[in-house]
Amino acid sequence: MAIAGLNLGIDLGSANTAVCLPGQGVALREASYVLTLEQNENEVLAIGDDAKALLGRTDEEAMLIAPILDGAVADIDLAAMLMSTLAEKALGRRRALDKARVAVSVSPGATKVERAALMRALALTGARRTLAVKSTVAAAVGAGVEFQEPRGVMQIVLGGSTTEISVLSMNGVVAARSMRSGGNAMDEAIVRYLRREKGIVTGVRTAEDLKLDLGGALEPQESTTVRVKGRGVGSGRPETVEITNRDIYLALNAPVEALVDAIKDALANTPAELAGDLMDAGIHLSGGGALLSGLDKRLHDATNLPVFTSDLPQDDVAMGLARISAEERTIARLAATGALAEG
Repeated sequence: MAIAGLNLGIDLGSANTAVCLPGQGVALREASYVLTLEQNENEVLAIGDDAKALLGRTDEEAMLIAPILDGAVADIDLAAMLMSTLAEKALGRRRALDKARVAVSVSPGATKVERAALMRALALTGARRTLAVKSTVAAAVGAGVEFQEPRGVMQIVLGGSTTEISVLSMNGVVAARSMRSGGNAMDEAIVRYLRREKGIVTGVRTAEDLKLDLGGALEPQESTTVRVKGRGVGSGRPETVEITNRDIYLALNAPVEALVDAIKDALANTPAELAGDLMDAGIHLSGGGALLSGLDKRLHDATNLPVFTSDLPQDDVAMGLARISAEERTIARLAATGALAEG
């Protein structure tokens, strides 16, 4: 049952923040950054993609601040400003969150202090009603994964700085594990590999592009080569080197293997009554990290479980939050299991 008034979901991530409206999909996704003066953090110069683009290009000394670190609110005031500003941009009006009902994701393993910081940031936006939904639950709702029955299903959210692994059943989280590692760790692994093996220093933005264009969880059968510019480790001068898709596979192998091990460990600690259910219900992948080529097959080979990914896994959490924000019955059933908290 939908209710009147503005309802929306905000997927507040360490790397990116997405604003989503019920039934309309993601309206905006921008970087989770705020650019401020180095000598005065209260002087905000830019927010979101604008902040990332302006770093190093302003007349004054500025610094880039990430209000969300490792999936938790690190700066309450700036997190509230980030949400409010991006919502205004997405909806095209000022004070867009005033009197709105807003659902935001929270890590299943968040501490009381981390949850309190999130709810405080939400309160500062002026929202009428605020909902903190466990990220894996929001992803399952957004991807259309059924978890209302007494049978287990594994939902994984591969975010920028965290990976959340949960077994869901009966509208709630039965077991959960969180890794302080995600897509950013993969980018950093590529930077380290290029420095060590190719003698070139690149930025994380270049590494992210290489991950998206050449990256894969399986050893490549055909070779693809690109030329990458950077700074020579020994010379300090601009240099260009050739990078293959096998190079990126080797760079990503360690963080991917760490993910595989974490999932195996989560499976080993799944309640026996639900472990058998996963043979049929399988593993569902969400988040930007789910876009890594071949990851589903590698996980299937490692666990012998079916692995599923939606058409837009990077949108699953945001779309789930938006849907939850507009459905009173869904809010009630999730709140009853502790999968959702109201502020």
